[in-house]
Amino acid sequence: MNTIKTTVIQPAMKIHEAAYLFPEMTTDAFLKLKEDIRINGQQVPIIVQNGYLLDGRARYRACRELGITPILCELPETNEPIERLLNSLNFHRRHLEEGQRAMIAARMANSYIGGNQYTPGTVSQKQAALDLKVSVDSLQRAKSVLNLGSAELIKAVDDGQLNVSNAAVIATLPEHAQNKVLELSEKEILEKAKALRKAKTEARRSQILEEIEAKRANNKPLDPRAGPYNVILADPPWDYMGEVAVGYPTMTLEDICAMPVNDIAAEDAVLFLWCSASLIREALAVIDAWGFTYKTQSIWDKMSAGQGCYVRVQHEILLIATRGKLPEVPPTARPGSVFTFRRREHSRKPDYCYEMIESMYPELSNKIELFCRGIPRKNWNGFGNECITDDQVLSPIMQMINAENDDVYFSEEQAA
Repeated sequence: MNTIKTTVIQPAMKIHEAAYLFPEMTTDAFLKLKEDIRINGQQVPIIVQNGYLLDGRARYRACRELGITPILCELPETNEPIERLLNSLNFHRRHLEEGQRAMIAARMANSYIGGNQYTPGTVSQKQAALDLKVSVDSLQRAKSVLNLGSAELIKAVDDGQLNVSNAAVIATLPEHAQNKVLELSEKEILEKAKALRKAKTEARRSQILEEIEAKRANNKPLDPRAGPYNVILADPPWDYMGEVAVGYPTMTLEDICAMPVNDIAAEDAVLFLWCSASLIREALAVIDAWGFTYKTQSIWDKMSAGQGCYVRVQHEILLIATRGKLPEVPPTARPGSVFTFRRREHSRKPDYCYEMIESMYPELSNKIELFCRGIPRKNWNGFGNECITDDQVLSPIMQMINAENDDVYFSEEQAA
């Protein structure tokens, strides 16, 4: 911290909102502090800036109650967010539970949409979690408590009487019900939180299963008469984590291999096949079954590690296989074997992959994405139970047009 100068000003002072990041002292702790100041005087200055108290609320209160003019230290203005400065002052002199630290981190994190850790005056969730030595998940649970919790529930976590994980579950109840739970014994509170968590998990599981069945109802077989396609990009729904974990219908290796890709592929074609690090053997079997020969691979670095039995997996693999004779990839279009893009929602791949493929094979115009999600890329065909076709896009448009213009009728061909 920069050098600060000691000043004495009149006591009637506004308290900066950042001063409330840290919980107030208990009554017993405050009385001991007040008695110490009465006997020994104020040993630690109160930090102020531009007439606002930043740090030392308890010392300030004790001095006023004792009729002592408080000793204040003016903090010079810096580009560092006030919240981080206060954390550096308080963190090492307080014994705080993880939940208390998570609540402080949640209050510190003030990044807005469009802001990041480099935007002046903001503190990102990642930075706040790092400063308070908690996980981002704990910080986000604390955010839920602050946003949904009753004043009593928030105070219970701030005081270290309730951990933030259980508090976040209790915060989903109506306010009066939250306060009723806090009247229970510690054991009963834990049992209630456990029951709420189980009910929430079961409800989420039921919702996911309904969504999976809705997607499964849209399953259609791959038409072997389609094509022929010179470029095939495939992201099969591998059955390795379970459908509930991934959130969509999966396929067995046998079913994937049995797809008539061999029939829709041109004699001269290239296949780009996605697989996880644990499924390379299975992916090679699919390449053989579909009539291709493995050539090489690219690695997608997702920039953040997930889970894994042996290592925390941070990458996904894009295998490249060919059949027949293909034009040589231009030297200027040969991409690096590793590309780095931050992961998005589960299973969604970087848009860069389409650009890479199109740059490698500009002459090949017949392209299809198997297990496409959403609207296929321009100049690509798509297949999959989450693929949105032209008819599906046009139909809602036509419904809207016909509803608003009862006396005018267009065919979908005219609308196109």
